[in-house]
Amino acid sequence: MLLTTSRKPSRRTRSLAKALARFMNWTYINRGKKSMDDLFEMCDDKLAILKEVKGNPAFLEVYDKNRNLLLRIRFSVSNVEKVKMDDSPVIFIGKAPFDPLILGALPQDKAGLKLARKIDTPKRVYVRRKNGWIELEFYFKDVMVFKMRIRGDKIGG
Repeated sequence: MLLTTSRKPSRRTRSLAKALARFMNWTYINRGKKSMDDLFEMCDDKLAILKEVKGNPAFLEVYDKNRNLLLRIRFSVSNVEKVKMDDSPVIFIGKAPFDPLILGALPQDKAGLKLARKIDTPKRVYVRRKNGWIELEFYFKDVMVFKMRIRGDKIGG
């Protein structure tokens, strides 16, 4: 999957984009003056775009190769820790409000969970629900890289 940002992203948005790409094993590219057509030509499978509101990262949109919107999440994010990560697979722990397979993570079916137990991946996303919010906590080994807070009604596709 290819990840990019809006045309002139803030430092905070670029920082999250790089951390998210490293965590999820995606390819991050600087958007620059590339058009949407250019971006879709560059991607092999899916394209993720991180958009911002008032200088803060706020939306993650995932498109397939045919430009169909697969997932749109409105979120707020905590500070991003700089952590060196490997390219191990990602597993979601808990019931995610969307299919983690869209993001390239291990599926949450029986086979995916069985595989996750066997390989003991250091990249885990813990899904928690609190007061109408869904929190996604991204951990590498025992270090929280960042946390996304999503309103339960702000997920679409």
